[in-house]
Amino acid sequence: MPMITVPENSAFDVAMRRFKRACEKAGILSKLRQIEYYEKPTSKRKRKRAAAVKLYIKKMQKEREAMERERTRHLMWS
Repeated sequence: MPMITVPENSAFDVAMRRFKRACEKAGILSKLRQIEYYEKPTSKRKRKRAAAVKLYIKKMQKEREAMERERTRHLMWS
């Protein structure tokens, strides 16, 4: 459970916002949603594979954009 320190004269909504952010950072709500219902092992594998593919595509896109920027920068100064 995430813990936060609240200054003496701090407002409740500020403390609540800090606590929510700490919980989100710790992944508590996402874990709770995952274990709320049973998920078949094949569904877990499928979900994890889809996440890995999405991450790979995003990484490749960033690399491609970086190479394109480098190429255009190189062409500008040639």
